[in-house]
Amino acid sequence: MNRSSSNQSQSRSTGHSYTNYGDSDEPEVVRICKCGHDLVVRTSWTNSNPGRRFRSCSADAGNQYGVFEWIDPPMCPRSIEVIPELLKRLNSQEKQLKDYGQKLRGLEASLDDIMLYRLGGIVGCVIILVLLILYIRATILCM
Repeated sequence: MNRSSSNQSQSRSTGHSYTNYGDSDEPEVVRICKCGHDLVVRTSWTNSNPGRRFRSCSADAGNQYGVFEWIDPPMCPRSIEVIPELLKRLNSQEKQLKDYGQKLRGLEASLDDIMLYRLGGIVGCVIILVLLILYIRATILCM
């Protein structure tokens, strides 16, 4: 198991989201589930336990063996109230940033089109000017 990786997951049995961490701040102690898989440290992101770490089976088979233990103590009521709202704001701002990035890419594409159009107009003017000069020169030489 890679002990330095983390990833977002969602429990199939409860629908709760959590972050899976391969390492923690505690000394490494090998913990084994009743099914034989390692216990892993995860972080709950439910409204009632936002950011609270726990251990559960790495197989995540719906916690059928009942192996579950909190690492962090229960959160104070104020934290339980504030953290979900902060997460909502963060998610909203990340979505807004993504939307602005898409708008910026669209504007850059439009600017590229405008620059090509203007460049085409300039090239067209230069061609007309060269043809006009050649015409005038030919007319003067024929006289």
